[in-house]
Amino acid sequence: MTLWGGAGDDGPAWKERLPLIGAVAVGVLVVVGLAVFLLWPSQGGGGSSDGPPPGTGGGGRIVFVSDRDGNYEIYAMNGDGSDQVRLTRNQSADSYPRWSRDGTKIVYESNRDGNSEIYVMNADGSDERRLTNNQSEDLIPDWSPDGTRIVFVSDRDGNFEIYVMNADGTGQTRITNHPDADFSPRWSPDGSRIVFQSSRDGASEIYTMNPDGSGIVRLTNNEATDELPSWSPDGRMIAFQSARDEATKVYVMNADGSNQRKLTSGRTAEFAPTFSPDGTFVAFQSNRQTTSDLFVVGLDGRGSATLTNNRSGDFVPHWRPEPAPPNLAPLTTAPVPTTVRGATTTTVRGATTTTGAVTTTTRLGAATTTTTRP
Repeated sequence: MTLWGGAGDDGPAWKERLPLIGAVAVGVLVVVGLAVFLLWPSQGGGGSSDGPPPGTGGGGRIVFVSDRDGNYEIYAMNGDGSDQVRLTRNQSADSYPRWSRDGTKIVYESNRDGNSEIYVMNADGSDERRLTNNQSEDLIPDWSPDGTRIVFVSDRDGNFEIYVMNADGTGQTRITNHPDADFSPRWSPDGSRIVFQSSRDGASEIYTMNPDGSGIVRLTNNEATDELPSWSPDGRMIAFQSARDEATKVYVMNADGSNQRKLTSGRTAEFAPTFSPDGTFVAFQSNRQTTSDLFVVGLDGRGSATLTNNRSGDFVPHWRPEPAPPNLAPLTTAPVPTTVRGATTTTVRGATTTTGAVTTTTRLGAATTTTTRP
């Protein structure tokens, strides 16, 4: 399934999913392209001068994939493109890295053991551990916000479905069951929904569902290919790539599918969007500089800046989210009025209210907790 390039067609081989965004131009452009290639710097230069301003979403760390050292490895850098560091070192392909919510772990896929499996490592690349082990393809993992579970894709049951497992690899369970491919699952920041792409209605579209696979809702509906969705930090928006124009572009929409709008423009293809920690920027990959590099743009579509610039390819960025507030419940619901023994207590965010023998506590973004005193 060609996700990076937006083709949306089936094909389980890992390399078949790589984008052809660094293809050599034809005719006279070959000469120009070769000259640019030979003069291009060999490593990322650490971002352009018009990068995200200090103190904005340009901060934090971004994890991404690059083939600058001969094969696809995982790297990390600052949100302005500086301090690019290689995290994995092997002769196989590592891809689709995702930070844990607390920033201490990275989950990713790798074919180092013959076929794509799910691995996890520390944020500095140490302590790499394999979580799945079968003869099929296990792909595109993502963390639950509390770090206890991982969602991923596998074709172990004959076609690509979405699975969840515990963070240590145990309890692997399929949560979708459809003859067409389900792909690219991403857990919402509050843990209540999973966004994913599926071709179950024809072209690849964006959907959401509950973490157990129930409550599937379709968000996009057009004849083009919509892929690689990613949540905003507050869970109110979803960024994705779409081929509905002459070239694949980055789009954003509300979490319910409304207000779909194009964020990037131009003739070059752009893929794999990811929100900054404060939700004001979106990083993505593009071949606007001949090879695939990483860029950032403001949520208003302005302030585009270059994050990487080298003669090889850089792909699929993921911006490290901000750590969750202390004691924040992993699965959240909106505060609601609570009725106790005939009386109604209206909870206030951040307040604790006692009615009779019952204490009701509601924290911002957390489920209501009721404790009965003896």
